[in-house]
Amino acid sequence: MDLPGRFRAELEREESLPRGARVLVAVSGGGDSVALLRLLAALAPERELRLEVAAVDHRTRPGTADEVRFVAELAGGLGLPFRPLVLAEDGAGRNEDALRRERLRALTSAARDGGASRIATGHQADDAAETVLMRLLRGAGLDGLGGIRPRHGPLFRPLLGFRRAELRDWLRGEGFRWLDDPSNDDVRRLRARVRHLLLPALRAASPDLAGELTGTAGALRALLQPLDAWDAAWLDRHARQVPAGGVALPVEALRGEPEVVQGRLVRRAVERLGVARSRLGRSCLAGVAEAVARDGSAAVVPLPGGWVARRRGAWLELRPAEADGPAGERGGVGGGNVA
Repeated sequence: MDLPGRFRAELEREESLPRGARVLVAVSGGGDSVALLRLLAALAPERELRLEVAAVDHRTRPGTADEVRFVAELAGGLGLPFRPLVLAEDGAGRNEDALRRERLRALTSAARDGGASRIATGHQADDAAETVLMRLLRGAGLDGLGGIRPRHGPLFRPLLGFRRAELRDWLRGEGFRWLDDPSNDDVRRLRARVRHLLLPALRAASPDLAGELTGTAGALRALLQPLDAWDAAWLDRHARQVPAGGVALPVEALRGEPEVVQGRLVRRAVERLGVARSRLGRSCLAGVAEAVARDGSAAVVPLPGGWVARRRGAWLELRPAEADGPAGERGGVGGGNVA
């Protein structure tokens, strides 16, 4: 089966893109996202998809504005609406995680403004393998080692079953142009070091390392699905809303669970508040567990995204920091490190 046929079959198998869906396609100009856009555009008439193209200018180096113009011309040639997104802050010298979070915020806002139910990104199998290795190097937990999820909220990644090389081979065969981002070869960046130094070395022991890593990550995600459902049911049963858009969890119910489960529940509670659960590091969760374990504590643990966890008697409240009272009322627990 040719690559477009496999792509069509993948969408039909996953049933992840309803007929008539409005989709914001994130395109950087690189080979993966250009392939994604062209594959989706070819399928759009038969599936009645309504596509809009977005390009994010990170302003990390000279030439990024030219890449945005390339994407605008590509979208125009396909007869698709185009939305340029420029990050508020110059991205030069900023770390990859911060840029990724800002990019996601910009895309989510654009999708909401345009009425899109899906944000399609060009992540493919090699990206997924690199992500597993990067998270392993950083000491990620089970959620992190599950790698890139095919679908998470509005995010939709239909190329995870395809390899980087085969996407570019298809583009070349069709005579389609794309741009190469020079920062992908900058080994000062962790992903570039993993891609160009670590993965080639590991392939000497395992030629299909990318396939094995993504297969293991997929199996782990499948194993975690019932745990995610249990976490959601626990929160539905026990959590309550608090003023200023926060949520409170009963301390006694939390104490009844192992510490690792407490961490999962807090991660998912803050995710419901709009904070990516991947941003809660182990030291942060250790501080929350300490606040839960103390009797009568009123300690505060800083959380990422401008949130705090505060123990108030029988409840652990997760709320915006600015709604948590004067700074003088706050006392620290554990480390404030949420990296």
